[in-house]
Amino acid sequence: MQFNRLFFWFFYRFRTPPWEGHPLPQRLNELIEGSPPLPCGKALDVGCGTGDTSIYLAQHGWEVTAFDLVHIALDKARAKAAAAGVSIRFFQGDVTHLNAADLGHGFQLIVDNGLLHGLSDDGREGYRRLVSTVAAAQATLLIAGFAEKKRRGPRGIDGAEVERRFGADWAVVRHSQDPAMSRRPGDSIYVHELRRR
Repeated sequence: MQFNRLFFWFFYRFRTPPWEGHPLPQRLNELIEGSPPLPCGKALDVGCGTGDTSIYLAQHGWEVTAFDLVHIALDKARAKAAAAGVSIRFFQGDVTHLNAADLGHGFQLIVDNGLLHGLSDDGREGYRRLVSTVAAAQATLLIAGFAEKKRRGPRGIDGAEVERRFGADWAVVRHSQDPAMSRRPGDSIYVHELRRR
């Protein structure tokens, strides 16, 4: 993960990362602001970046814990949360090395806007174990990421792998393309919605 840490540090320090500023998943908006909305509780934002998802959830009454690999992203997230007047528990962590004690338990909502789709197979398995351990019964997990294919950037993940990898602990509710998050032709972003068994 040292290479990944340096790669992401470089983007946050010297450039605007291409994943920053994208719309939140439409399905997340539907869950939070729909009729009826998902009841507020504890939310976990994995790979939170500069905190847009965390801030959105906190503004809608959720108790949010969020982590990211890169301290510069977290510094920006903390500043944005302070400016928005919301309280969020941010901390630095690598999803492949975290354990449940680092996060706590009982999260009713777990949101991933682009972490899982870039992980190695070992990293994906560590991610699955972690989110499955910290999730409450009937929790919702939203995973946004590129479809799996030969392309530059993250390797992507498809619905079949999500079902295979998570199926023992989670029921797959739906897979859907999110046009608002898909910025360029050929870079379709899909949102996978799962429910903890």
